[in-house]
Amino acid sequence: MGQEFKIPELSPRPLAIDPTQPRRAVPSAPANVPSFKDVLAESITEVQRLQNEADTTIKQLVAGEIKDVTEAMVAVERADVSFQTMMAVRNKVVSAYEEIMRMQV
Repeated sequence: MGQEFKIPELSPRPLAIDPTQPRRAVPSAPANVPSFKDVLAESITEVQRLQNEADTTIKQLVAGEIKDVTEAMVAVERADVSFQTMMAVRNKVVSAYEEIMRMQV
């Protein structure tokens, strides 16, 4: 018990980052990958296109330009499935956002 332990003095280390200078965010995704916003915008545009196509097909069916009802039904179903998929993705995004907002920091 006769030994003494000496703790060396700690000197401040130089900062690698200057806290007075604002830092710019660096994107983590490669440049060739579209952003989430772009993917959503493209998906919404595609859903709108399919709904417009279904509307046009129904108008053609009513006007007698199309004799085959199945063509109109396929267009309507395609638009419906794409809309339901978009709504499911929307609901998942809203649910994830609500979950994040409930997290305690």
